[in-house]
Amino acid sequence: MQELPAAPWPSPVSVAPPTDYPVRFLGTGSEYFRIWIVNLLLTIVTLGIYSAWAKVRRLKYMYRNTQIADSSFDYHGSPIAILKGRLVALVLLIAYNFSFQLSLIAGVVTLAFLAAIFPWLIRQSLRFRARYSSYRGIHFQFVGGLAEIYLIAAPLIFLVVPFALLGFYAEDKAGPPVWFAALFGVATFIYLVLLPYLHYRFKRYQHGNTLLGSAVARFTATAGNFYAVYGILFALSLGVGIIFGAVMSAAGTGVFSSGNGASFGIGLIVLLIAIYAFYFLLFAAFVVLIQNRIWNHTTVGEVSFRSNARVLPMARIYLVNILLLIVTLGLFTPFAVIRSLKYRLESVTAVTATGMDQFLGSASVDQVAATGEGAADLFDVDIGL
Repeated sequence: MQELPAAPWPSPVSVAPPTDYPVRFLGTGSEYFRIWIVNLLLTIVTLGIYSAWAKVRRLKYMYRNTQIADSSFDYHGSPIAILKGRLVALVLLIAYNFSFQLSLIAGVVTLAFLAAIFPWLIRQSLRFRARYSSYRGIHFQFVGGLAEIYLIAAPLIFLVVPFALLGFYAEDKAGPPVWFAALFGVATFIYLVLLPYLHYRFKRYQHGNTLLGSAVARFTATAGNFYAVYGILFALSLGVGIIFGAVMSAAGTGVFSSGNGASFGIGLIVLLIAIYAFYFLLFAAFVVLIQNRIWNHTTVGEVSFRSNARVLPMARIYLVNILLLIVTLGLFTPFAVIRSLKYRLESVTAVTATGMDQFLGSASVDQVAATGEGAADLFDVDIGL
């Protein structure tokens, strides 16, 4: 029998290694200072009307100086649209401030109305920001559902009522009733327990419903990732608080018994500085750990992200920023913004196996109203990273 030739071994398939695209931020404090000071002066002169144009100028500068793969982002928002949203928000804010002065019922009704529309405003803000943001000419879009944001906000809507009523009872000379004090305590406890979960749900809603062209984003973090960050920082804060109380108790007893009040004062100042430095470091740790958790679990299409921000460099930036803000009476603000933003952005790297050019697609989105964006800004709602 004729021997058949041996089957050839399959040739190995070569897989190209993923390509890293570090985020670069090209903005400088001196450039941004000129934008910031003009925005500030014109906003003051126009009694706040120019703030919408100031926001567009600021975002355009930030976006156009942020690059991935040597290409910049861009912002296309309309100042007129944002101004309309801020005027609507101003009316709502005035209604809230004066409603409780009329009566408790008027205040509760106004508060209920604001709570009912606030999730819609947040969703509109996310849609507006995505629609008018682009990368290489390709616009983002936000497709999160209205029902989902209401489910996320439902616990906050319930918990905000006792906090809002606190201002009403604070003006009462008789003080709040016992039932309200108990309700406020329970609401505070529930809020603290739910805070990490609500933070996680909002970031999942925000990052998991964003598209760039035809590329769908995914957010793979879990609630446990957020509870771990909050838990670690809470445990450290509690431990330092206990140590602080114990040291103060021991030092106070020993010093006062010996009559050495000067030593007690110096020791107290040193201890307070140490406590302040620790909590300053704790804040930097929170910012860094949350950023890393969010971006290390975010993908857009086949592009994943890697964030390697570190606590100590972030803390040094914050410390220098605060010291120089005090020395310059606030004029260092634009430089402080650029320094912290540059570090956080440049700690992020985009990773893709096929290259950025092959990844990008195109898609169309509908126009959305800017009411939510302006209202979210006025109510101090941080919907960014």
